Amino acid sequence: MRLRPLLFALFFLVAAAGLATGAYALRAHLYAHEALPGVRVLGAGLSGSSAAEAAARIERAAAPRLAAPVTVVAEGRHLSLVPGSVLRIDSAATATAALQAGRGSLASRSLSLLSPLVPSRDVAPVLRVRTKAAGALFAKLDGYGRPASSATVTLDGLVPVVHPARAGTRVDQRAFLAALARHVATGHSSILVRYRRADPAVSTDAATAAAARARTILAGPVELRYAGAVLGSLGAGRLAQLLRFEPRGSALDATFDPAALAAAVRPLVRPWRRHAVDARLALDGKRVRLVPARPGLEVDPEASVSALAAATYGETGRVADVALAPVQPKVTTRSLRALGITRQLVSFTTDMGASSANRVHNVHLMADFIDGTIVKPGETFSFNKVVGPRTPERGFLEGQMIVGSLVLPSIGGGVCQTATTLFNDAFEAGLPILERRNHNLYLSHYPLGRDATVSWGGPDLVFRNDLRHGILITTTYTDRTLTFTFWGTPQGRRVVAETGPKERFKPPGMSYAIDPAARSRSVRVVSGSGAQGFSVTVKRSVYQDGKVLRHDSFVSTYIPQGPTTVYGPGGHPPGPYFVLPKV
Repeated sequence: MRLRPLLFALFFLVAAAGLATGAYALRAHLYAHEALPGVRVLGAGLSGSSAAEAAARIERAAAPRLAAPVTVVAEGRHLSLVPGSVLRIDSAATATAALQAGRGSLASRSLSLLSPLVPSRDVAPVLRVRTKAAGALFAKLDGYGRPASSATVTLDGLVPVVHPARAGTRVDQRAFLAALARHVATGHSSILVRYRRADPAVSTDAATAAAARARTILAGPVELRYAGAVLGSLGAGRLAQLLRFEPRGSALDATFDPAALAAAVRPLVRPWRRHAVDARLALDGKRVRLVPARPGLEVDPEASVSALAAATYGETGRVADVALAPVQPKVTTRSLRALGITRQLVSFTTDMGASSANRVHNVHLMADFIDGTIVKPGETFSFNKVVGPRTPERGFLEGQMIVGSLVLPSIGGGVCQTATTLFNDAFEAGLPILERRNHNLYLSHYPLGRDATVSWGGPDLVFRNDLRHGILITTTYTDRTLTFTFWGTPQGRRVVAETGPKERFKPPGMSYAIDPAARSRSVRVVSGSGAQGFSVTVKRSVYQDGKVLRHDSFVSTYIPQGPTTVYGPGGHPPGPYFVLPKV
């Protein structure tokens, strides 16, 4: 009779299991591509949501939680942290997990008889770490802990002294990120930062081993040899000066400073050493001769350290062979030959006119800066970049410069003589002129319409080497003339230039200027030469292999040279004016 209740209970369980299985199967079928009923993420219900809909709801649910500050407690310090600065929600991955929630095997579901037919399923959000921001945060939190201190070795005379290591603490990063993720999911009000032991990079045992090695190194002198010749020896005191203790992973290496060792032995091998010589170009009439480079021979610091280390280990009877190695020149024969500079292309000379000794000095100085410049194929030449600022510290003297309609004293006067000569070389070589400006005033000792003015921080002279080879620029000068010569390899290029007539004449009139250095509200008139202003156009046609390569027009406009009324500060010129530079 007792068997009947047991059979009844078993029948009930089987029936309930069947009902649960059927209900689960029905839900799985009805929500094949949607979240099942009861699925939630961060409190947001996702029942019936597609992947895209779920991702959007998850983003909206996560936004306030990632933006709400949480208090972080680290070693008694309290910091306010916005979780979203360290973590971000991966809404797509979270949506995928949400759509898979509750879709386990039917057998396992049919046995969950105590669960309701529509269970509540909270899916944890998938959070990603913002690596750079997290690294900065952990560095800050580590600063609140105790830093680990590696063991070190110092020398007290010839005696190695070991300074023991000390363990420190570091943030348990994994635990912190897990706590921050729980805060986003549950909204805990604060996070206590956990620290763990941080071992030093170099232990006391490693430093003790390095000290023992140092005692062996300093046990006596080391004899130095090269090519069988005895050079001298390094005593214990000199070895101590060259010794250093260098961390290598968890070890501490007692070794030698390569640069210091090379400096110590370099005088001993002077008869065998030789300097590397760069390849260079030598001028022979209108041709260029390539002078090959020559490698040098110099102390090999690393190999010498290895030899000295072996000697102090006793492997070679405390005798070290100094190592020399070839030194390659900075400019090799191959690299200089590849530039294809073989003969003269163009040469241009300008007359300095009436020049002061200071102006001649400045012209020579700028020419020296330019002399030997190589412009590789495709490169541009900038006058200001090559010559640099014209300052007294760099050797420039006071000359004159044109400002508006006036000729004024200026440091570096003579710069336009240099730029004009260089411009005409580039012009005659048929190179593309990228930047050039004429003087305000016409100067008769320059070719009409073919002058160039430059200033530091203002106009520049820029041209590009569009040839298939490099260009070498050389300089020759006297107190009366300046010459620049371009060297390369001719490419069948021909330049035809035509200078047009003077036109658009403008009679001299009054010009106006303000001088910041003058007396307040003062007025003075500076007379001019009375020359008219005018414009002129120079046309250039560049041919290569009989074909037109380019047509250029260079328009120069020169202002009339009438009188100029100069006002001091507070003055009010009646018309357009220019400002004199401050001295």
